[in-house]
Amino acid sequence: MDWTAGTDYVLRVDDQSVGIVKVQPRGTDLRAGIARIRKADTSWTASAERRMPYTYATDGVQVLFRNGDDPEPRLREVFTFHQPATVARWLREAAADPQAPTFQARVRRRLPDLCDDDSPRDSLGPVQYAAVRAFESSLKRGECRAMVQIAVGGGRMITAVAVAHRLLRHARARRVLFLVDRLELETQALATFSAYSGPSDDGRKFTESYRVERFGPAAVSSQGVVVSTVPRLHNVLSGGNPASGVRYRPDLPPESFDLVIADDCHRSVSSRWRALLDYFDAPVLGLTATPSDQALEVFQGNLISSYTFEEAVADGRAVDITVYHIGSIPTRPKWAADTLEEEFGLDVQEPLGHRHSAVTGKELNDALTAFKEGLPSMFPERAGLDSRDVVLPKTVVYAANDRHADEVVDAVRTVFGEGPNFCQKVTLKGGSPYRLLSQFRNTVELRVIVVVDLLTGTDIAPVECLLFLRDVKSSNRYFQMLAVGTRPIASAELRAVTPGASAKTRCVVVDPINVTRHHAGHPSTTRKRGRGKEAYEAPAAAAPVDDDEVMERWRSFLRAGNGPARKLITGTMHLADRDVRRLHSWAESLGQPPHGLTAERIWSAYERAGVTVSDPRRPRAQKGPMDLLAIVRYEAGLEPHPRPYRDQVFDRLDAWIGHQGRTGRPFNSDQVWWMEHIADGTAAYGHFAAASLDAVPFTLRGGTSGFLRAFGEQGAVRLLDELRSVLT
Repeated sequence: MDWTAGTDYVLRVDDQSVGIVKVQPRGTDLRAGIARIRKADTSWTASAERRMPYTYATDGVQVLFRNGDDPEPRLREVFTFHQPATVARWLREAAADPQAPTFQARVRRRLPDLCDDDSPRDSLGPVQYAAVRAFESSLKRGECRAMVQIAVGGGRMITAVAVAHRLLRHARARRVLFLVDRLELETQALATFSAYSGPSDDGRKFTESYRVERFGPAAVSSQGVVVSTVPRLHNVLSGGNPASGVRYRPDLPPESFDLVIADDCHRSVSSRWRALLDYFDAPVLGLTATPSDQALEVFQGNLISSYTFEEAVADGRAVDITVYHIGSIPTRPKWAADTLEEEFGLDVQEPLGHRHSAVTGKELNDALTAFKEGLPSMFPERAGLDSRDVVLPKTVVYAANDRHADEVVDAVRTVFGEGPNFCQKVTLKGGSPYRLLSQFRNTVELRVIVVVDLLTGTDIAPVECLLFLRDVKSSNRYFQMLAVGTRPIASAELRAVTPGASAKTRCVVVDPINVTRHHAGHPSTTRKRGRGKEAYEAPAAAAPVDDDEVMERWRSFLRAGNGPARKLITGTMHLADRDVRRLHSWAESLGQPPHGLTAERIWSAYERAGVTVSDPRRPRAQKGPMDLLAIVRYEAGLEPHPRPYRDQVFDRLDAWIGHQGRTGRPFNSDQVWWMEHIADGTAAYGHFAAASLDAVPFTLRGGTSGFLRAFGEQGAVRLLDELRSVLT
């Protein structure tokens, strides 16, 4: 073939002319050449375009493609030419649905607006709802890449599942690729897809309608979702030699997927993995809690929806960060070549082998001793007359490398006078990391884990302390490290693994080496939606809202007819699970503009105004929808003073246990433990499901089996029904 002059070829599939291939000299501006040819060539008429809708242009290196059947046909760069079978399928789809002949056309013409899809607000919270709507609007505009920022606790995974479900169901997408950072997140994604039920699916689970499978050696299925870790997919497309780059695979061509969803996309866009996003000829949705500048550049500045850490804290979906400085501990450089960074992917600001400043030797012992002695100051509400009364909260320690981590583990055990079960190193390079993480999450004994780098996506809600014994240069990475400690947790679950704790109200960052000097600001940044390399600006901080304004907004919300159902307000019925879900959805609607309120914020305003009454004998817990119901009753004149829902639940439990004892039905201490924790679960969520018996804290005493042993098989079922009736 002569590459020195422009040449035209006719593309034929099944003996039918379906398109044109424009071959241009290397280095030619292909887009400009196509534009000139289209303008000069009279064969480019509307009718001719319908007969031959597909256009390719190439200079032997770059390949551009244009599908004339799209609603607004545009040239786009593709990895290589599409397979003949793919083009033949496109022709069949166009003939079957002339009004929406392509996936892009089906998105625009067949995908209903989210608010028209059988009220999916029952299955999506406000954050996910806004993100899904924003992405679908972006897709309808023909944008090939879009990024959504959702802070920890905002529901990134559910957002991704909802997007995939709607595109499969309404836009007839064939396949969706869901990329995750590592194996644990892949397992979590598969479980989320399996549990999801769309608003119009009559209770059917996602996996009952569509295939959801791990990416493996076998060919991908004809329709559904493929979940893969980034390293595994990259290994396949590079032929097992990552250094050679991504190569074309006939069994996994670039057109294999209609949509690519990249979770934690700030990691997928590193120089090591970015080629994956460029290989597939599909729009890409990126999800992240921390949108880095590098990610924004790859996603063309198209940040379409943003839910920040600060908003998550205000909504009660995350706890805030406080910093505890320990003097000024000298550090020494430590080589970081042997770290977990290889598993997680490199940070462009921290190349492999650079020197981390790390606390070692005597300074390490001094830092840990100061940490131990400072616990009463960090958690004064838990301190008694003696500092030994403060149980060490669940703590993650960041070390510089594996050797440093071993040194830290030995030092922690020595300073706290504890054995191996108290502190463990967690590394992905050996041992049983996920077993250790499970122990750390669910048991009392393991108080400290020492890690080298990120625990991206790992849900360890009981963590209340983060101890930095190494420096971190990258702000993006630092804020991802903080996210491990910001997940909220129900009070009952926290008390089950941290004796003496009442509630998780914050995460304490212990900073003996002043690592925070690099990272002024907050763990998330909101940037303007834009294009190209525009400057991104963070919005001005919102003005503080005083208690009077909070109460006025709340009352205005109620006066507008936004209260819960009348039968819930009067309290004349026991709450079923569906009632509790509706109540939570109603409370979430408060967080939307123009109200911007949470249950905790409203309750605190009434509390400071002296309206609410709490039992001083009971610990204060984070307020939720059930507490709001008490305030609604107060505003309706049905209660003289709102009382915390938890106080009400435990009052009912105490009265019921007392009545049972007086009528000859006493309970031993083990049985009372089960009943109190069931009451705790009821107070936190408004309803207690039997499945909760197989979660923390009940798993500490055998879960469902332990409950049956405590009360007997028949007695346990009867007791659970009684408690549900009494407590709600």
